Amino acid sequence: MLAPQGLKCYFNAERAFRAPALRIPIPFSPARTREESPVSESENESGDAVAKKVRKPRLSKTAKPAADAPAEVVVHVDPEPAAPQRAERAEAAERTPAPNAQGEAPAGQDGEGQPQGGQEQRPRHGHQHNNRRDRFQHRNERNRDRFQHRNDRQGGDEGEGEPRQAYQPPQLPPDFPNYSLTELKRMPMHKLLEMAEQLNLHEGVARMRRQDVTFQLLKVLTRHPAGVAAEGVLEILPDGYGFLRSADASYLAGPDDVYISPSQIRRFNLRTGDHITGRIRNPKDGERYVALNVLDTINGEPLEHSKNKVLFENLTPLFPRRRFVLERGNGSTEDITGRIMDLMAPQGKGQRALIVSPPKAGKTMMMQNIAQAIINNHPEVHLIVLLIDERPEEVTEMQRTVRGEVISSTFDEPAARHVQVAEMVIERAKRLVEHKKDVVIMLDSITRLARAYNMVVPSSGKVLSGGVDANALHRPKRFFGAARNVEEGGSLTIIATALIDTGSKMDEVIYEEFKGTGNSEVHLDRRIAEKRVFPAININRSGTRREDLLIDPDMLQKIWILRKLIHPMDEIAAMEFMLDKMKTTKSNDEFFSAMKRG
Repeated sequence: MLAPQGLKCYFNAERAFRAPALRIPIPFSPARTREESPVSESENESGDAVAKKVRKPRLSKTAKPAADAPAEVVVHVDPEPAAPQRAERAEAAERTPAPNAQGEAPAGQDGEGQPQGGQEQRPRHGHQHNNRRDRFQHRNERNRDRFQHRNDRQGGDEGEGEPRQAYQPPQLPPDFPNYSLTELKRMPMHKLLEMAEQLNLHEGVARMRRQDVTFQLLKVLTRHPAGVAAEGVLEILPDGYGFLRSADASYLAGPDDVYISPSQIRRFNLRTGDHITGRIRNPKDGERYVALNVLDTINGEPLEHSKNKVLFENLTPLFPRRRFVLERGNGSTEDITGRIMDLMAPQGKGQRALIVSPPKAGKTMMMQNIAQAIINNHPEVHLIVLLIDERPEEVTEMQRTVRGEVISSTFDEPAARHVQVAEMVIERAKRLVEHKKDVVIMLDSITRLARAYNMVVPSSGKVLSGGVDANALHRPKRFFGAARNVEEGGSLTIIATALIDTGSKMDEVIYEEFKGTGNSEVHLDRRIAEKRVFPAININRSGTRREDLLIDPDMLQKIWILRKLIHPMDEIAAMEFMLDKMKTTKSNDEFFSAMKRG
């Protein structure tokens, strides 16, 4: 055992043996270089680590350590001058110019303080810069400044310091005459321009379409105390509202059409095809059409008389019993067509007749003669001539020769336009029949109408020969099948033409589909037309079903004897025989009297 003094000496010796090397206090100098540093190169840290050490806060030189012990030798390696201090970065960011319009950083800099390309700028100090609210606020400020600048420029043209005058709409003179909408639509274009000049409508009126000029005039004329009278045929659109179309424009939509609200349609139980008269009001701000304010009549009758009308589909169809007399008795060449049809293919009210004709056989002239005969002998009949896919010059000729309603859609119109016109005409005719009117539609031609329906209807996947869709002929058949004599009063007669021998398989298929649907057929022969014998009617193939209901027995017996006489003859010889006998007489009664004597 060692004495206590011995143990004390032992521990002191062991402590001295384990003690670290003596550290010599050396005064700190920050200007030491790398060569003076005792740190080996292997112990050098990377640039990022050194930068982290540099960023740590240091005590100032005047600060004294808490203890009086000498400062330890701590070697600080100065980093390379790559990363500036925070204060220096802030100053550099202030001196850095803003990026250009393309969002690129200035040349020679990294652009650390600005978003790079598609890089987003991160929020600082808890505030989100360039958020959605700020963007909309800045956008509104830009728009306000831009419009203010535009107004300043416009005001500068008028004169600085002068307030801009508000727009004053043209006023109607007190003694200005009152015009109806129908009169405006039928007025020549130069008259409309003169009226616009009287009403101080100068801005771009001369270069507008006719319908646009009429609409501009209506904006001023509707301020008249008596209002502006309007009329037209109603077309209800799928959205529930409708417009009044004009028959003079062939029911073509235009800016001068009168708007009918859905509430008015439900209140008065209006349908497509109703002829409406009333008064229109001044269009409000933002309205593109004039609206009907007061409704006066529906199909020529007061409002209370047209509420409880039986629908056309619920009427009872019958065979025609009242005859159309096509003979005018003047002995003219045009009268021969009507006289031959009265004998060989008589037409009645409610007839569904088909005129089968090859090209250039005189079907258009025949239609004109029939229309003129109906107008002269039956003025109570409402005649509508519907021309589908025809030439414009034929439309003009028909309008000038026939005193009736001529609706057309020429060959340069799309198929949808052909369909729209046909639907409007047939709906108009149905509404008239519901009011116990006799209506005649002369369609030229039903073959072109079927072609238009074939292009419009959606494809069903079933195609007949000639490229006709299986569902394409349903709507043309419904159009042609609407012709009927109604037991409750009124009738709808349709006389349509069908084309054959055109070289098209589709036309042959269409004719075969309509061949058995009519109750009267008139065939025109190409051989007779090539010999320039008109009308080129094939008498042996033409006829009417149940003609005994239209002709009295005595006249019917004479017609049968005439047919027996003509039947052995050739088509050309039979037609020449009829023309020779009829040119010497003025009526069919004289014709049979001459045959009885001879």
